[in-house]
Amino acid sequence: MKKTMHNYRKLLKKNLMLALMFCLTLGIGIFTNSVQVKAANSLKIGNIQAYGGSQVAFEATFKMNGYQKIEIYRSTSGGAFQLVDNFTEEGELWNTYSEGWYTVGNKKKVTCYADNTKVAGQVVFEDDSVTVGNRYSYKVVLTCYDGSKITSGTVSVAVTLDTAEILNIYSADAKKVKIKWRRVSKAQGYQIYRTEGKKWKVIKTIKSGKKVTFVDKKVKKNKVYRYKVRAYGTVKGKKVYGNFGYVCKASLKKPTVKGAYKKGSIYGPALNNNQLMQVRRVVQSFKTNYIKKGMSNYEKAFIAFNYLNQNCKYATRGWQYNGANTAWGALVYGEAQCSGYARGMKALCDAIGVPCYYVHANKKALNPSHQWNQVKVDGKWYIVDAQSGYFLAGSKTWRNEIGMSWDTKGLPKCSGSNHKRGGFYGI
Repeated sequence: MKKTMHNYRKLLKKNLMLALMFCLTLGIGIFTNSVQVKAANSLKIGNIQAYGGSQVAFEATFKMNGYQKIEIYRSTSGGAFQLVDNFTEEGELWNTYSEGWYTVGNKKKVTCYADNTKVAGQVVFEDDSVTVGNRYSYKVVLTCYDGSKITSGTVSVAVTLDTAEILNIYSADAKKVKIKWRRVSKAQGYQIYRTEGKKWKVIKTIKSGKKVTFVDKKVKKNKVYRYKVRAYGTVKGKKVYGNFGYVCKASLKKPTVKGAYKKGSIYGPALNNNQLMQVRRVVQSFKTNYIKKGMSNYEKAFIAFNYLNQNCKYATRGWQYNGANTAWGALVYGEAQCSGYARGMKALCDAIGVPCYYVHANKKALNPSHQWNQVKVDGKWYIVDAQSGYFLAGSKTWRNEIGMSWDTKGLPKCSGSNHKRGGFYGI
């Protein structure tokens, strides 16, 4: 939760700029309201979001000489405003999180996130006592030392189920389509819609909120299908639905994406033609659904990096099982070791026009068996290691902090420092 709130606050401060397609999409509605000023003190609230089907967060800015109490009032679905929680100037117990602090209100329903141990300046209030199916309005009342009060405007948002975004969709054999989507908190199940033209039809209802995969076997070769997914739940006996996510395509036609798809490929020297075709189909689907015209190499590389981390897990049995040291293991089977991640990243980058090398450590490295990629972004070359979570790291970081060593002959010179938007992502 603290990591979620840290990301939320960063999102607000960047004016809700989308951090690429695979990063968590939290919001539903955003409203900014008027400011009421009294004397030297002022109070403003705005930028409200609902997420997870059980939480609402909004931003508040205080300009004040001091206060005795801050009260959070809430209206549910048009009802009267009622006190939901309050904070006092003295006596709050503050805890650290990431780059800031947080404290819980006296009624244990609202949490305040701040840059220091005081409800002051720019803060975020998070209400954890909301439920799906309701619309909530909030206002904040500040009580000054002289007994005077300042009341903010109001902000409102509806609490719905989150969006079930499709994380992966492909047909590896032109006989069936595999779909994987993001799990939605509080969901009781999901509906999968499909169309070949304009008319959408529910082809499957998943009656479990935990199941996030489906295989569509009722497809035909050389067809192109579009899919979308939404979550559902029940509130007071009534069904409620989340929003539809992005519409994604699955093509059962022969793939045309570029890459090294001949026997002996860098994607896996031991892969046969059938396995290479399956890799190519997955890569084609990735490019079709997640790469858009006009994207920079940074954006494309970051999407590929996130795609691997969303859809591949570490192969604990070893590199010799299920093609774990190949792009097939990473992209088709969904399990790989570092070599498979690196070969998978190479296949994705080749398809989307991002210059990329597959790199192997030498015997001087802390781990001589480790493998990764070198990619070109913004005119310079950087290290990408999807398996370990490093994105656009510099060679100094890779050598001095990670202990890697590699033969640079035949490779372009790598930037010594990390990219300004790169480093360790811990995915």
